[in-house]
Amino acid sequence: MTSVEILRDADGKICEFRSRGHTGYAEAGRDLVCAGVSSIVQTAVLGLEEYLKLSCKVEQEQGHLSCQVERDIFLNREIDAILETMVLGLRAIAREYPQHLKVEEVVGHVTKI
Repeated sequence: MTSVEILRDADGKICEFRSRGHTGYAEAGRDLVCAGVSSIVQTAVLGLEEYLKLSCKVEQEQGHLSCQVERDIFLNREIDAILETMVLGLRAIAREYPQHLKVEEVVGHVTKI
């Protein structure tokens, strides 16, 4: 099972997300659920770094991706649009494949980059 943890600050803004594990839906290379989750989280990182030009702390290795977001008060709407859309996509997959993907939110998380 893949678990994605969404960490929000005291204001409810996403400040970090972490994806861990393999969905186990199918064998490696043919796992559509894993590919969907991976595409969504990696596209969010691309949007933050390439489109918004934010400096994020990203760690990625086999079966794991984490991203700490450096918030910019002038880009809050854009950051929220990217990250909340990521959450919507992940939740849609989790509804269809609950035995393969768990999305969990933690509110009140404080992070330092």
